[in-house]
Amino acid sequence: MSDITYTYLLADARHALEAHRLNSALSSLRGLAALLRDTALVDELDTLISSYAIMLDYMERGASDPERSKLYRNFTRRAWEISDALARRGLLSDETAFYTTSRATLTTLLGHEPQLADLLRPEASVRNVFDALWTSGPWTADDEAAVAIYLGAAEVNDDFKLVALSAVTLSAMSFFDIAKVRTLIALIASPDLAQRVRALTGLTFVLMLHPDRLMAYPDELASLTSLTDGDPHFTADLETLQVQLFLSLETKRIERDLQEKLIPKVMKRIEHLRLDRSLGLDEIKDKLAAADLNPEWETDGRSSELEKYMAEFVQLQQRGADMYMSSFKVFKQRFPFFRAACNWFYPFTLSHPEIPEAARHSDTLRLILHGPGLCDSDKFSFAFMAAQLPGTENFTMPGSDGTTGMNSDDVDHVIESVTQEHQLNTREGRVRELVRSYVQGFYRFTQLYIHRESFADPFKANPVLPDLPPYVHLLTDGRFVERMAEVAFENKTYALALSLYHRMDQDELSAEQWQKVGYCAEQTGDLDLALTAYGTANDLKPSSPWTLRHMAGALRQTGSYDFALSVYQSLAEILPDDASVAMRQAECLIHLKRYDEAFKFLFKADYLSEGPSPALRALGWCSLLTGKTEQAEKYYGRVIAEQEPGPADWLNAGHAAWLSGHVGEAIARYRKALPKDHPEDFLKADADLLHRHGLDDEAIALMTDAVLAKNA
Repeated sequence: MSDITYTYLLADARHALEAHRLNSALSSLRGLAALLRDTALVDELDTLISSYAIMLDYMERGASDPERSKLYRNFTRRAWEISDALARRGLLSDETAFYTTSRATLTTLLGHEPQLADLLRPEASVRNVFDALWTSGPWTADDEAAVAIYLGAAEVNDDFKLVALSAVTLSAMSFFDIAKVRTLIALIASPDLAQRVRALTGLTFVLMLHPDRLMAYPDELASLTSLTDGDPHFTADLETLQVQLFLSLETKRIERDLQEKLIPKVMKRIEHLRLDRSLGLDEIKDKLAAADLNPEWETDGRSSELEKYMAEFVQLQQRGADMYMSSFKVFKQRFPFFRAACNWFYPFTLSHPEIPEAARHSDTLRLILHGPGLCDSDKFSFAFMAAQLPGTENFTMPGSDGTTGMNSDDVDHVIESVTQEHQLNTREGRVRELVRSYVQGFYRFTQLYIHRESFADPFKANPVLPDLPPYVHLLTDGRFVERMAEVAFENKTYALALSLYHRMDQDELSAEQWQKVGYCAEQTGDLDLALTAYGTANDLKPSSPWTLRHMAGALRQTGSYDFALSVYQSLAEILPDDASVAMRQAECLIHLKRYDEAFKFLFKADYLSEGPSPALRALGWCSLLTGKTEQAEKYYGRVIAEQEPGPADWLNAGHAAWLSGHVGEAIARYRKALPKDHPEDFLKADADLLHRHGLDDEAIALMTDAVLAKNA
């Protein structure tokens, strides 16, 4: 078989189906079936092509056919089913594919091709069940019945059932199969909350990857729709899932911010402590507490950037965001347990046969692993990690008296307290925790599993549930989109939040919502929309300092400094003693080259500032621009003495010293401003400024050589 021809025909067939070009799709599928030598499908496709041609001929003749629309949907549905069957056939012909090797290994272990009706027994290996299900082809009626019996049997281990449900999800995600989808829909109504959550999440993942397919099956669509009326919790559970899907979008940002912002700042504050960059938020807080340092204040009593980051991450954690992706990443790659796909979906239990004996009877581990915050696979990681530490079985936490260890009764009491605090004893709390844990665990599988490329990734699909055709009529609560827009805004997924605000009735948006629309647009770079939204917000709620400040900021970004200045003047009337407003007025005037007016506002900002003045740099620069070199030297001297100067400060301070006649000081300052790349060009950008002060190219060349002399 030609791999190139196979890939081309399959892609062409699917593109044609997505574009509703059924004739072209059937032709490509017929060629693909012939290439794979599937005579049965070749015959069926010949029949479909002939029947469709007859229907089109009747249509051309003007014949009336009330069944035409139904026939067309049936033809299209069957074409998609054949496309999936041929895609799977092609995958199985690739002997190196993980899907194929998994299926072949299972066949070798069983001694025959896996048959679900025979394999799904209470005593069957959970790994064999998992592999048989996720690599299964389209189910027959017998297959579907066997799975239903297995998932409903009292004698089957409950954890095995949950692993099997995940395997059904993975299979349907790769190749849409209405029998598997029907199984997931049926279990959404399960009284077992763990099964219910996995079924609802699984169905949603399948629909995210195949958004239109269920619409071709009216009976199954009706079953899903009936849940809205027959199940009082269905819509609420769907909303809980939607929130968690939105939070999953932030996982990479959270991981990046932890590594690049929070942890480096903590390390800077407590350099004498060794901090591993894989630490999670709780560990960071513990390290700070151990050092008896308060992250909330700088030495001058102001709120610190560290405190702001800590507060943001704590809020994200409380909402269910994933704070531990980076913490446990290395363990997913270290422990053999995670080489088996089924183990990523196993509900955590210390009684799992692969949990080391040293960890199984530890009350401390029981306490840590019982609480919320970690997903199941992270709990397994923690247990394996702890088991490698000496004395794990005897490790205890201090008791309430600070001296004795906690006993089992103490642990039970703490677990009960945690359960109540996080509402894990209520249905809503349990569902929220189950959804959080399952979605986070699924996300880890798609990102970290060694063979992750062999599985479809729902987290790359559109996560907005009202966009999925089968859910459109289920989410009829007019405020659902509004609530989800607020969630997306809180999570700082501004493009997503903006798209959700656009779905709402624009005439019904409040001033606060228009403010958020403007802010989202500003964050995503659509300044025209931002200005329109801020203008509407100001019309609905005039003279809001927040709106005026952001409107002026957006105007500055577009270069409309005259209009921005007008808005800042209105803001100054509301906030006459705000140093930052005076600074912004001055900046606009500097850009408009109205330097003498700018000085007035810079002096005001300097006077009003508490602590290090943000006006010093602007005063120094404005002084340079207006030829007041001694004044510039005075202000840059204050920047160096009172603040933490950066390369740009040292460069400008060097200009001030040179133009004031302090050549030696200028050289010393310039050396602190040298860039790593092309240091010989460090004066190039400001050559015009130096020229205006009487320095020619020769003088600039001499200064450059003098500065670089000791760095050669």
